[in-house]
Amino acid sequence: MTAAKKNSVLDYQYPKILMQFPRLIRVVYLANYFTQLRKWYTMVAWQRLIKESPSDAVILDFGAGEAQYIVPFCKQNSSKTFYALDNRKSNVQFCEAFAYPNLKTEWVDIEKMSSSVQADLGLCVGVMQYLENDQLALKNIQRSLKPGAPILLYVPINGLLLTNIYNYVFKRYAQYESINERKRVYREDEITKKLNQAGFSILQKTYTYGFWGKLSHEWLNTCSTLIFSAEIPLKLIALLVLVPSLPIILAFMSLDFVSKKKDGNGLLVEARRI
Repeated sequence: MTAAKKNSVLDYQYPKILMQFPRLIRVVYLANYFTQLRKWYTMVAWQRLIKESPSDAVILDFGAGEAQYIVPFCKQNSSKTFYALDNRKSNVQFCEAFAYPNLKTEWVDIEKMSSSVQADLGLCVGVMQYLENDQLALKNIQRSLKPGAPILLYVPINGLLLTNIYNYVFKRYAQYESINERKRVYREDEITKKLNQAGFSILQKTYTYGFWGKLSHEWLNTCSTLIFSAEIPLKLIALLVLVPSLPIILAFMSLDFVSKKKDGNGLLVEARRI
């Protein structure tokens, strides 16, 4: 696979058919649900927060990407207004293609500015680790929320690895983190301190990717990275390993989801603007 094709897959470059028929993205949403353990944790809290928000709530997704956390809720919450905020114009244009009356878009670089609206609820999943000035971004998120409004934030923490093969593949081959130039992996005390300094109070923390979550993530991403970025023989081997092992990976993800954890490689934070 060429570098250009790898970038188109992993760097949010949408095929023309998706721009013409954006609702086909639901297939990707479903695939993400079965491959992104963080989405399991996030969706439970996010659905609750949307339900608890005012009937006419304004809801912002900071760094919405393909809008997987807001598009599924637009029709069933027609009196609420959802905003997909992103610094990539391709993402903004993609969200506009849905043409939902209560789905709005805004091109916003949260490292430089806040939103033009103030929201009753906010979401920021898997964004902060890619920003140069994450502290300023948190402050701009805070300015975009009404006083007392909740925010659901997900970040990677610790970055502990279990297997040598994943460590090798991660460093050797292009993958999502390298293509999108991840800047950091947080420590728990670091992100909570930055949230407090930006004007948030922490309400609740949930740890993700304990032992079973790490194992499922490394297994899945070792195979998927090789499929996307390795030479053809390795691609074929990775595909032959991945397909029959998907039930095992899902079982490991389920074990992580139901287990009690005091730490992990991911942190879901529910906070409130002071």
